[in-house]
Amino acid sequence: MWRWRLFYLGVLLAGGLFFVFFQGYLSFYVLLFLLALPVLSLAWLLASFRLTEVAVSSSKTAVEKKEPFSFQVRVRSSRALPVPCLRVTLAIANSLGGAEERERLLFPFFGGRQAMDQACRSAFCGRVTCAVVRARALDFLRLFSLPVRAGPEAGVFVLPSRRPAPAVVSEKMLLPGFGELTLPSQPGEDTSELFDTRPYREGDAINRIHWKLSAKEGELIVREGSCSAGHSLRFLLEYGSDLAENDCVMETFSRLAFLLAERGVPAEVCWLRGGELVAEPFSGEDDVSQLIGLLLARRPAAGVSALEQLRAAELRPCAHLVYVTPALSAEAVSHFAEEQRALRLTVLLCGAQEAAEQHGGAVIPVLPERVEACLAEVEL
Repeated sequence: MWRWRLFYLGVLLAGGLFFVFFQGYLSFYVLLFLLALPVLSLAWLLASFRLTEVAVSSSKTAVEKKEPFSFQVRVRSSRALPVPCLRVTLAIANSLGGAEERERLLFPFFGGRQAMDQACRSAFCGRVTCAVVRARALDFLRLFSLPVRAGPEAGVFVLPSRRPAPAVVSEKMLLPGFGELTLPSQPGEDTSELFDTRPYREGDAINRIHWKLSAKEGELIVREGSCSAGHSLRFLLEYGSDLAENDCVMETFSRLAFLLAERGVPAEVCWLRGGELVAEPFSGEDDVSQLIGLLLARRPAAGVSALEQLRAAELRPCAHLVYVTPALSAEAVSHFAEEQRALRLTVLLCGAQEAAEQHGGAVIPVLPERVEACLAEVEL
């Protein structure tokens, strides 16, 4: 815009010199025209920019990796008072991190509706969003600009692979009743935490009778315990600052989760959302699909240790913790093992193989280019 302003100042200076050195009506009208031109251009812009708006939409809601998709930028302007020029700046970003890309589009003089497609393709999973960060209407001379209304961002989910991992599922996990113990809403025999109360049934232990409530209800009421978490499988997802590593974390979890869903083994996944630890159970493929959408929807909290948050959380110990992370602290893992928060710990280090080798055989490296082969070494 400054280039156009300097150009206009040069033309105005030439008109002023023409008026000074050429005595006559022509030089006066030329100078008057040059002075009135930006005023008229600004008046048109003031009348048209409020009637203009920009919106972004996506061609698809979800795609596989490297599958092409596009964002459509739609602009609407008044036919009676079309905007002279519209400049739109788009920001395209991935929810799992990485550098934000910006694209600038220019819509020349038009009235009515116009649309322009922005083609995209992502090699990494995540929610790819396109948002209008700046939309300004320009006058005919490109001397002035005014903001234009912009709609909400549009997003496309780039999904990790749904193919089950070639990991080994132990026979113990396939036993009846193993998976249900991971669900906190299931009743069980653990009387240390009350699940609910119910009427007395033949065979119930006398020490489980709730005498005060029984006297109030006029019938015997027993305390019902909750499920023990002694036979549970829990995933802990941790993110870093590198997009490729975060993509590997999501790819690893997705393939292991769909493996468990295929075998009918429920589990639980924990991750950080807004600095707080969130835990969600899953069992079937629909649950896994919803979880992946939830995990991809928000930018992860990078730089925060999910393992430390898990240590501080009031979650029951589990039988097997699968810790998926791009960066590993040997000290944090050692402290976690000493606290016996899990009977068994498997660490899947998503990143360079050299970093995994430094931590010994307890850590299984998962390389982005060899996910299939690396997950074959995992035993759940």
